[in-house]
Amino acid sequence: MPRSLTFVLPALLMLSACTDNSATLISSDRIAQFKSGTSNQTEVIATLGKPVHTISEADGSKIDQYPTEAGASGGGFVPAWLGGGAPTRYGMVSFTYGAGGVLKDVSTTK
Repeated sequence: MPRSLTFVLPALLMLSACTDNSATLISSDRIAQFKSGTSNQTEVIATLGKPVHTISEADGSKIDQYPTEAGASGGGFVPAWLGGGAPTRYGMVSFTYGAGGVLKDVSTTK
Protein backbone atom coordinates (compact mmCIF):
# COMPACT_ATOMS: atom_id res chain seq x y z
CA MET A 1 0.00 0.00 0.00
CA PRO A 2 1.40 3.46 -0.86
CA ARG A 3 2.57 5.48 2.14
CA SER A 4 0.16 8.38 1.48
CA LEU A 5 -2.81 6.00 1.51
CA THR A 6 -1.76 4.83 4.97
CA PHE A 7 -2.63 8.29 6.33
CA VAL A 8 -5.52 9.21 4.04
CA LEU A 9 -7.65 6.13 4.67
CA PRO A 10 -7.81 6.48 8.49
CA ALA A 11 -8.53 10.20 8.11
CA LEU A 12 -11.46 9.50 5.79
CA LEU A 13 -12.85 6.89 8.16
CA MET A 14 -12.69 9.34 11.07
CA LEU A 15 -14.41 12.06 9.06
CA SER A 16 -17.20 9.71 8.05
CA ALA A 17 -17.89 9.07 11.73
CA CYS A 18 -18.49 12.80 12.28
CA THR A 19 -21.99 12.90 10.82
CA ASP A 20 -24.57 14.89 12.74
CA ASN A 21 -27.02 12.49 14.34
CA SER A 22 -28.10 14.87 17.08
CA ALA A 23 -31.71 15.89 17.54
CA THR A 24 -32.76 19.50 17.93
CA LEU A 25 -33.94 20.38 21.44
CA ILE A 26 -37.43 21.87 21.51
CA SER A 27 -37.81 25.04 23.60
CA SER A 28 -40.78 25.75 25.86
CA ASP A 29 -41.70 28.72 23.63
CA ARG A 30 -42.06 26.43 20.63
CA ILE A 31 -44.09 23.92 22.64
CA ALA A 32 -46.48 26.64 23.83
CA GLN A 33 -47.53 27.57 20.29
CA PHE A 34 -49.56 24.35 19.96
CA LYS A 35 -53.05 24.25 21.50
CA SER A 36 -55.03 21.16 22.46
CA GLY A 37 -58.20 20.79 20.41
CA THR A 38 -57.08 23.10 17.59
CA SER A 39 -53.54 22.08 16.51
CA ASN A 40 -52.99 18.85 14.60
CA GLN A 41 -50.19 16.37 13.98
CA THR A 42 -49.41 17.76 10.52
CA GLU A 43 -48.83 21.27 11.97
CA VAL A 44 -46.60 19.98 14.76
CA ILE A 45 -44.42 17.90 12.43
CA ALA A 46 -44.23 20.74 9.88
CA THR A 47 -42.99 23.08 12.61
CA LEU A 48 -40.78 20.81 14.73
CA GLY A 49 -39.69 18.19 12.21
CA LYS A 50 -39.78 14.43 12.48
CA PRO A 51 -40.27 13.19 16.07
CA VAL A 52 -37.66 10.99 17.75
CA HIS A 53 -40.35 8.45 18.69
CA THR A 54 -43.90 7.82 17.53
CA ILE A 55 -46.15 5.52 19.53
CA SER A 56 -49.38 4.16 18.05
CA GLU A 57 -52.01 3.24 20.65
CA ALA A 58 -54.68 0.53 20.24
CA ASP A 59 -57.46 3.15 20.24
CA GLY A 60 -56.00 4.87 17.15
CA SER A 61 -54.34 7.73 19.00
CA LYS A 62 -50.67 8.55 18.46
CA ILE A 63 -47.95 10.05 20.61
CA ASP A 64 -45.02 11.92 19.04
CA GLN A 65 -42.01 12.58 21.27
CA TYR A 66 -39.29 15.20 20.94
CA PRO A 67 -36.26 15.98 23.15
CA THR A 68 -36.44 19.18 25.17
CA GLU A 69 -33.96 21.04 27.32
CA ALA A 70 -34.63 20.47 31.02
CA GLY A 71 -31.94 22.83 32.30
CA ALA A 72 -28.23 23.19 32.79
CA SER A 73 -26.39 21.40 35.54
CA GLY A 74 -24.52 24.50 36.66
CA GLY A 75 -21.09 24.44 38.20
CA GLY A 76 -19.41 23.31 34.99
CA PHE A 77 -15.72 24.08 34.70
CA VAL A 78 -15.47 24.17 30.90
CA PRO A 79 -15.83 27.73 29.51
CA ALA A 80 -18.54 28.35 26.91
CA TRP A 81 -15.94 29.21 24.24
CA LEU A 82 -14.56 25.66 24.62
CA GLY A 83 -17.96 24.07 24.25
CA GLY A 84 -18.97 24.19 27.90
CA GLY A 85 -22.17 25.67 29.26
CA ALA A 86 -24.43 23.40 27.20
CA PRO A 87 -27.43 21.90 28.96
CA THR A 88 -26.66 18.56 30.53
CA ARG A 89 -30.17 17.48 31.50
CA TYR A 90 -32.77 16.74 28.90
CA GLY A 91 -36.43 15.83 28.97
CA MET A 92 -39.06 14.75 26.50
CA VAL A 93 -42.17 16.49 25.27
CA SER A 94 -45.02 14.24 24.18
CA PHE A 95 -47.75 15.38 21.80
CA THR A 96 -50.80 13.09 22.03
CA TYR A 97 -53.23 13.10 19.10
CA GLY A 98 -56.71 11.62 18.80
CA ALA A 99 -57.69 9.21 16.04
CA GLY A 100 -58.32 12.18 13.69
CA GLY A 101 -54.87 13.67 14.26
CA VAL A 102 -56.11 16.55 16.46
CA LEU A 103 -53.85 17.41 19.40
CA LYS A 104 -55.35 16.14 22.67
CA ASP A 105 -52.53 16.75 25.15
CA VAL A 106 -48.99 18.06 25.51
CA SER A 107 -46.89 16.79 28.40
CA THR A 108 -43.24 17.15 29.33
CA THR A 109 -40.92 15.04 31.46
CA LYS A 110 -37.71 16.34 32.93
